Amino acid sequence: MNRWISVRALCAAAFGLAFTLSAAHAADLWKAPPAPPAPSSLDIHGFFDLTFANDYITPRGLLVTNTGLTTQVLTGLVLDLYKNPMGFVNDISFTMGTWNDLWSDQHEPIVGAWNEFDWFLDLDFKFAQVWKFEVEYGEFLPPAHGVQLQAGQVVGGVTLLTKQFVGETSTFRGDEGHVQLTLAYDDSKSGLPIAFNPYIRWFYQTSGGQYCASVVVLGNCSGVYYFEPGIVPTLDMKKYWGVPVTLSAPTWFSVGPTDFWNRNNGTTNFCGPASNAPCALSNLGLFATGLTAKAPIDTLIPTRLGNWYIKGGFQYYHIFNDALLAAQELTGSAGSFPPAPGTGGYGLGNYPDAHRNVVVGFAGTGFSF
Repeated sequence: MNRWISVRALCAAAFGLAFTLSAAHAADLWKAPPAPPAPSSLDIHGFFDLTFANDYITPRGLLVTNTGLTTQVLTGLVLDLYKNPMGFVNDISFTMGTWNDLWSDQHEPIVGAWNEFDWFLDLDFKFAQVWKFEVEYGEFLPPAHGVQLQAGQVVGGVTLLTKQFVGETSTFRGDEGHVQLTLAYDDSKSGLPIAFNPYIRWFYQTSGGQYCASVVVLGNCSGVYYFEPGIVPTLDMKKYWGVPVTLSAPTWFSVGPTDFWNRNNGTTNFCGPASNAPCALSNLGLFATGLTAKAPIDTLIPTRLGNWYIKGGFQYYHIFNDALLAAQELTGSAGSFPPAPGTGGYGLGNYPDAHRNVVVGFAGTGFSF
């Protein structure tokens, strides 16, 4: 009988141990669920950049505004579609974004300071570890409406090219489409203190908007292009001196067929002392260089809220092309004073007043994630 008691005791102990282990296992499952499957190769990133500047001049050299305060907002999302660090093609990503310009002196009766809205789509290919090829399509859209001006009307000594009424889009800057192809080389791993990051860009204007406008005002409205060779020398001061600041010096010039800047069809005679002579033809657009300092502010804003930074610097532009100078008469930037009420900013100043050298100072902040 003692033997049976012992057997039953052993069985009870075994069942008790099994129950205890099962309960412990169930508790572990409750407290720590299985790890989720590894994420796919698709990553989503975003960026936001806010810039305050004294002037607004485009990368192509069109001085749009040079009075008041310019506020520019860049936003976008990036989708990493493919990653393979060991292959020939290392990364493929898709970017969609918008850019806005606000001009404090605009005072437009419908949209106020909202001067320009752009949108763009990019497809980027990184290959052979150090090369990047970018394909972009974008459009420039002017939210500002016009004042009631007629073709042939003289405003500030300048004869308007086309009519413009309140409610219609801008006379000189309609909805403009473009394609950009950029090939860039990353030499940051060369071992040199400064990475030069050379690139070559091809800009092709596909459409010129309602009034056959040009991105440089006096050029052909579509089917025109130019080339932009450039470098972006970059120095990471933290790497050498422990200072968390990155310095860069974006530098480029533009060259292309003369009709990109001057359609030369009798409607571009805004040069000379009286602002009525034909503008000289040239294959050069501009030269630009500058200095930008950028520093993280993760000591103020934790990285779980994004990688925030502050920036500041200047960009210098020297305009070679006379038609670019003449375009300042039509954007209103040849003069250095805000537009008179009711003029919409057009026809301020004459060709002798145009600015061949422009310095843009800027400061701003932003983040990425």
